[in-house]
Amino acid sequence: MKKLFVIGAVAIGSIASAFPFRTSCGMVFQIDSQSVKHMTPERLTHTLKQLNYSACGTVPSTITFYTS
Repeated sequence: MKKLFVIGAVAIGSIASAFPFRTSCGMVFQIDSQSVKHMTPERLTHTLKQLNYSACGTVPSTITFYTS
């Protein structure tokens, strides 16, 4: 029972600390917010374009960020 609670807490924590990134070919990656916390918007855009290139073979012309 303890293991279930620990695994559940870790799963909820990892979901809450990540944001989805959908590539131009439709693949979705969960990006860890902690790893991009100190990146500038320009650096994050460049990193996501490179991720898109690795996944799909194309570099998108723009990356759109949605915030709530």
